[in-house]
Amino acid sequence: MKTGKQKHMHGRNLCLAIVTAAMLLMGAYGCGSGEDSENGMENGKSAECVSVDLAEVKTEDLEEIIRGIGSTEAFQSVVVYPEINGTIESVHFDEGQQVEKGKLLFTLDDARIQAELDARQAALEEAEANRENAHLVFDRRQRLYEQNLGTEEARDEARTRYQSMVAQVKRLQAEIRNIRETMDDTRIRAPFDGTLGEHMVDPGQVVDTNTVLTSIVETQRLKIAFTAPERHMARIKTGQELRIMTPAYAEKTFPGTIYFIDPRISAATRSLKIKARMDNPDNMLRPGGFVSVELIAAIRDNVLIIPEEALIPTRTGYMVFTIKNGKARGREVEIGLRKPGIVEITSGLENGEPIVRAGHISLYEGAQVCGE
Repeated sequence: MKTGKQKHMHGRNLCLAIVTAAMLLMGAYGCGSGEDSENGMENGKSAECVSVDLAEVKTEDLEEIIRGIGSTEAFQSVVVYPEINGTIESVHFDEGQQVEKGKLLFTLDDARIQAELDARQAALEEAEANRENAHLVFDRRQRLYEQNLGTEEARDEARTRYQSMVAQVKRLQAEIRNIRETMDDTRIRAPFDGTLGEHMVDPGQVVDTNTVLTSIVETQRLKIAFTAPERHMARIKTGQELRIMTPAYAEKTFPGTIYFIDPRISAATRSLKIKARMDNPDNMLRPGGFVSVELIAAIRDNVLIIPEEALIPTRTGYMVFTIKNGKARGREVEIGLRKPGIVEITSGLENGEPIVRAGHISLYEGAQVCGE
């Protein structure tokens, strides 16, 4: 007969025996199919590929571009003032009108000036008649003096009167020229081809030489004023062409040519002020607008390029996944110029090599890949 302690030991041994048998059974199944399991994992891994987008390394000519920002300026712009005091008689243009050089803009009342001119012209006619008469008297007395029939005093008196009349005629002629110039100043004309601003005065208004009449801006041509970093100074020359972009025409570029480079560098920004000319025949752009510019400093021929999204940043630089025998292989690369969407590769890749453009998130070294 077994004691309670013996019964307890017997039950414990039975449990251990069952657990051991179960483990042995599992081990037997494992040992018996171990090689097949390992092969199955490998086959499973090779059968499942990582889906990626592929691209090829290509060659292309790349422009080295210096970028800057600036603004449009009027090629010519003036505020129009009267040259004399007077009263506005007529306004001869509409606000915003395109005009040519010499176009009549304003007329001042010229009645007072015309009356003064008429008086001076009458005085001139009288003075010219007196001059001719004095000349005849002088000639006659000169002949009498040469024949010893007249006195020297009489001759000199006639000569003095004649010279006085000549001087008076010259003075009146000069006064008439000045009056006519003043008369011309009552006709205010456009100094160059351009677009007129608003009317600042109306007919009947009394103005003086400090009164603003209007403004005129040349918009058929524009200046582009922008800055570039000091480090590009040696690569910027007058006569270079550039591209001009503005937010108003996001899909369009305008050509320009550099005509001015400031001889000084800004001490505050260490930048160089540059000006370019551009044609604006349709008045698409207006003075005072924001622009960005691209100056083509050089063209690099047949450089290797890849899609920018193919680059993977690392601690030491960049890498790219290439494809060899259907598997992904990481490759360190060095880059050069970058443009929107593409990047130059200076070392690490060869022309025509397949690379992974997108799908890196699931990719690893040696992974089987599938993609287009």
